[in-house]
Amino acid sequence: MPSKIPVQLPSGYMEFFSSLESWQNEQQIKLQAAVDVEKAEEPQRKIAKHRRPLIITTGLQIDPVLYRQVLDDLLVFLIKQRPDIASNLEIIQKEVPDFNFPVLIARLIEQDMDYLEQLAHSLKISPELFIFALDHAIRPFLRVYAAHYQADILEHTYQNWDLPTICPICGSRSHFSRLRAEDGRRFMFCDRCFIEWETRYLECVHCGNDEPGKINYISVENDTSNQLYTCEKCRGYLKTYDERPSGLPTDLFLANIQTIYLDLLAEEKGYSNHNNDWSNK
Repeated sequence: MPSKIPVQLPSGYMEFFSSLESWQNEQQIKLQAAVDVEKAEEPQRKIAKHRRPLIITTGLQIDPVLYRQVLDDLLVFLIKQRPDIASNLEIIQKEVPDFNFPVLIARLIEQDMDYLEQLAHSLKISPELFIFALDHAIRPFLRVYAAHYQADILEHTYQNWDLPTICPICGSRSHFSRLRAEDGRRFMFCDRCFIEWETRYLECVHCGNDEPGKINYISVENDTSNQLYTCEKCRGYLKTYDERPSGLPTDLFLANIQTIYLDLLAEEKGYSNHNNDWSNK
């Protein structure tokens, strides 16, 4: 990742997300022995046949007691990291014993935002903060599940999945990709379950446009590895980390967060990541 970026991020911004990622990595390691994943046979065929994320067709059983423990630990972590919003986090802590965890887990896996927002409003809690806490508590479980399928997914090309921006494992929407150093092939990255899947290099991941001259990329000074691919047909954009200039990989989770300036640049130029154009419903 480049050491210089063209904007000043808020103080402690990257440090917080770096600490959050470390916390989730620790939780994932602890959960590997506790979460039983019965791996589906021929996952690529299931994904292609149903055109649905694998976790929706196979299901993932998460022990409600175990999830509550992880959520409790996360809230303690967040209160320590973000004392400025501790009072709001403590409201969530107070409500935790009354949650219907089996239903809550199912809604999180399905990404039923309407349900989660309505629940937050009924508890008089900020929906953004509420969903952030609940979702980041389930991410270590999703990463344990997804890790079983990463090798299978990488063995097959984009032809097995025709929804390039949607994670074929957990169904989250991706706004970030990398170009592999050795061959320039593009892989989308899911920051929710950490899976990667291949997509075509010169094709808009939003509308499929591959007309010559209609796909362009933008980079900024002192930041040759992080690029903005744009489509003149649907006015969509995709942030990309190109490994080729440095020859080195990067932490894609942090790179996506650090490059918020590319999102601002894209929006300023009239491009969209089409985040609201798709739903899991």
